[in-house]
Amino acid sequence: MDKNMQVLTHQGKIFHLNGLVQLIAFTMLLIIFFANMLSTYVGVAQPYHTIRLMTAGPTGFETAASYYLNRNIVAWRHMAIKYMLLSMPLYISQMGIRLIVKFDRSTEEEPQLPNVTPMASRIEGIVFSVVMILLACLLFSINAKHFAVFRERYDTMSRQVTGNDFATYMNRMMVSGRAGSHLDV
Repeated sequence: MDKNMQVLTHQGKIFHLNGLVQLIAFTMLLIIFFANMLSTYVGVAQPYHTIRLMTAGPTGFETAASYYLNRNIVAWRHMAIKYMLLSMPLYISQMGIRLIVKFDRSTEEEPQLPNVTPMASRIEGIVFSVVMILLACLLFSINAKHFAVFRERYDTMSRQVTGNDFATYMNRMMVSGRAGSHLDV
């Protein structure tokens, strides 16, 4: 994709259709990228958390099931699959849109590029940088929500097995059932 997205030309006075089409295609690429990052994260984190919980102790299966069926986890899983499937036709569509600009520009004479970066290009760069940072923050918050649900389920399971005081549980495990006898090692 050409970096020259001229939405407005001639000192910002004339509207340029190729620039707008290219801007739409680039925005579609950002949406596709985020949908794929979300789907990849959910597709890796949820099975990992489920297996970790399932193998963590005697009530692991029940704990893993409660994690897997948590309404937040279910919502993210359904959203990830839906967005991944929608991103595929969207990806093909943006390629077609980009080809409009590519074929149109390949028949034109190369434009004279200015010696300094135009203010509109700087603004586009800043806007898309901020959008990418916001999407990264959103993905980080999705990670925090998944981990919070995982940690809550894991801690609940641990308390069921060990009680509230882990040190007391470990001391009981080390002491033999008979009073005064030594551990068999």
